[in-house]
Amino acid sequence: MEEYKDLFLAEAQEYIQTLNDCLLRLEKNPDNSDYLAEMFRAAHSLKGMAGTMGYEAISSLTHELENMLDKLRSRRLQATTSLINLLFSAVDMIHEMVDNLDELDKYSAQVESIAGKLASWSEEGAVRPGDRSAAKDSAARDKEEEPGTTIYPDVFSELGEFEKETLKQALARGEEAYQLDVELREGSLLKSVRAYMVLKAVEGHGEIIAAIPSLQDLEEERFENTFSLLLVGKPRLQELRHAIESIAEIAGLTITPLAEKAAVKEAVKEAAAEKAPGASGVQAAIAHKMEKTVRVETAKLDNLVNLVGELIINRTRVVELGKKSGDELLENSLEQLERISTDLQNAVMKLRMVPIKQVFDRFPRMVRDLSVEKGKEVELTISGEETELDRTIVNQIGDPLVHLLRNAVDHGIESAEERERLGKDRVGKIHLEAHHEGSLVVVSVKDDGAGFNPEKIAKKALAKGLVTSEELEKMDKEEITQLIFQSGFSTSDQVTDISGRGVGMDVVKTAIEALKGSVEVKSEPGKGTEVILRLPLTLAIIRTLLVRAGSEIYAIPIEAIRENLYVEPKDIKTIQRGQVITLREEVLPLHSLQEALGMSKSKEQEEYPVVVVKAGNKTAGLIVDEMLGQQEIVIKSLSNFVNNIKGIAGATVLGDGRVTLILDVAGLLEDGRVSVGKESVNN
Repeated sequence: MEEYKDLFLAEAQEYIQTLNDCLLRLEKNPDNSDYLAEMFRAAHSLKGMAGTMGYEAISSLTHELENMLDKLRSRRLQATTSLINLLFSAVDMIHEMVDNLDELDKYSAQVESIAGKLASWSEEGAVRPGDRSAAKDSAARDKEEEPGTTIYPDVFSELGEFEKETLKQALARGEEAYQLDVELREGSLLKSVRAYMVLKAVEGHGEIIAAIPSLQDLEEERFENTFSLLLVGKPRLQELRHAIESIAEIAGLTITPLAEKAAVKEAVKEAAAEKAPGASGVQAAIAHKMEKTVRVETAKLDNLVNLVGELIINRTRVVELGKKSGDELLENSLEQLERISTDLQNAVMKLRMVPIKQVFDRFPRMVRDLSVEKGKEVELTISGEETELDRTIVNQIGDPLVHLLRNAVDHGIESAEERERLGKDRVGKIHLEAHHEGSLVVVSVKDDGAGFNPEKIAKKALAKGLVTSEELEKMDKEEITQLIFQSGFSTSDQVTDISGRGVGMDVVKTAIEALKGSVEVKSEPGKGTEVILRLPLTLAIIRTLLVRAGSEIYAIPIEAIRENLYVEPKDIKTIQRGQVITLREEVLPLHSLQEALGMSKSKEQEEYPVVVVKAGNKTAGLIVDEMLGQQEIVIKSLSNFVNNIKGIAGATVLGDGRVTLILDVAGLLEDGRVSVGKESVNN
C-alpha cells in the first residue's frame, strides 16, 4: 500500500478541507441539508480510503463522524454550537493523524475520547451517562428491536445517504437493483475467502453499493454464516446465480429484485426529478471538483521547467547565429522554431500555475477559531481565490498571510462592545482578495478595525530604540507607519500566543521580498488597515529589460519598471548632494547603476538613458549606458557563497553564453544605496 500513500494524502487533504468548509457554512446555516450531504460524502469516502490503506484509527473516528452527520441529516439531532465544536475537534484530530501517518498509535486515547463523545451525544447536546461501550450496546439493542432485521436484513433500509444517492443515480440511468442473500454451510472454514469469491463473482455483473455486514467485516471474518449484498447494474441473473452457487460451501442464495419496494420507487422518482432541473448548487460544486485531472509529482514538473528553460536559452543563441548567416530559408525556419518553443514555454509555465485558493481555503477556519479565542465577532470574506500563481510562490505565501490575518483579528478588529460604542457594526469585517495587475498578482488583507495610530507607532519605535528623535521629526505619517516592518516592533501591549513578540510584520516583509515581491500598508486610524502584497506571476521564466552599465549587462524585471526615458545633462539638478530630475511635477532621485552596484563612476554622455524603477510606493531613476531591449530569461539561483545579496535576484545565461545578473529592484531601493522618492498619486 505504500505506493498509494501520496495519493491518499492528497485526496484526504481535499476531503478534510471539504469538511472544514462545510462546517463553517453549517455553523451559520444549521438547517442547510446540502452542507450535511456534502460532509457525509466526504467523511464516507475518507473512511473508505483510510480503511483500505489500513489506517484503522482514522477509519474508526471518521466512521463515528459519519454516524453523527447521518443523525443530523435525519433531524435526530440539531446542529448546536457545542456539537459543531465537537465536530471541528473530530476533523482536527483526523487532520493531525493524516499529517502523522507513521505515528497513529500515539493518538489512540484521543481518538477513543472524541469517538466516544460522538457516539454518545444526546438530543439535548450533552453526553449521556455511561461510556462509549454502553452507547454501542444500546445501539445494538435498538437494531435488534427494529422490525425486519432477521437473518437477512433489508439492505435498502440500512443504506446511508451516500449509498442512497448512488442507488438513485444508477436507477435514473435505467439500471436495476437486487438484494443478494448468501448463506454459507454451517462450520464452513475460511469464511472470508468464500465471501471474497462471492464478491468477485458478483462484481462481474454490476456494482456492489452496500454490504451487511460491511466489506471490512467480511474481509476480517467478523460474521456468522450469512451476509447480504446490494447490487446495481444489468446482471444476467442465471449466469450470476450459477457463478455464486458453483463456489464451494455455498448453502443458499436468494436474489430479490428491489423494483417493487415503495422506498425504491420513491428513489427512482427523486432521481428523475433531480435529473430534469439539473444539479443543485452544492452538486454543481461537487461536479466542478470532479473535473478530470492527472496527478503529477512536482519534481517532474520542476525538471520539465528546467529543461524548457535550457531550451529557451539555446533557442535564443541559435536564433542570433541564424540571423548572422544571411540564409533566408534558415531564418524562416528559426522564426517558426521560436514560435513553437514560445508556445511550449507558455504551456509548461501554465502547468506550474495553481489557484491561490489552496492557500486561502485554510483561513476561514483559522479566523473563526481566533475570533472565538479572542471573544470577538469577525466575518472573513474572500474573493479572487481562483487567481493563479506559480506553485513555488503559492507554497510560500501562506505564512505571511497567516501573520497578516492574525494581526487583523488581534490588533485590528475591536471587541463587539467597543465597535458599538464607536458606532460600528458589532461584527468586524476582514476581506482577503487576490487579482491580477499587469504582470503581477496583488493579494490584499483589508479590515475595518482600529487602524494604525502613527503617534503610538512613533512612541513604541522610539522606546525600542528603532529610531531616534531626530529621525522621527523628519518622517511623515506614512513613513512612521512603515516602522511596523522593523524587526522587534509590535504595537501590542501584551505578549500572547497570537502576537506581541515583534516577529510579525518584519517576517511578512522578508518573506515577500524573498519572492521578489513588495509590501505596502494603507491605514487610517479608526477606519481600518489594508496590507497589499504585490508578487510576480512566476519565479522561473520572466520578461526583462537588458541594460548595459560599464562593461556588464544586467537584467531588470519588466514588472519593476515604470518607464524608460532619455535625460539631458541640463535637466539634472542637485539637491542635498543628490541628483534629481523633475518628471511630470514629480521630483525623482537619479542614480548611476554602476555606482549603486559599487563600480566605477559612469562616463559623461550627451544624453543619459534612464530606467525609472519602482517597488511599492518607492521610485528612482537608474542611469545606464545603453538599453539593449526586452528578453525572456530563465532565472538561475546563485550559489550559497553569493546568495542573498541585496539588489541581486539571481542570474541568467544569455544567448551568446554570457552570465548576466538579474537586479532585485525592491532590495536595491530598500538597501539605502539608492535614495527614493514617493510615487505621486497621478502616476
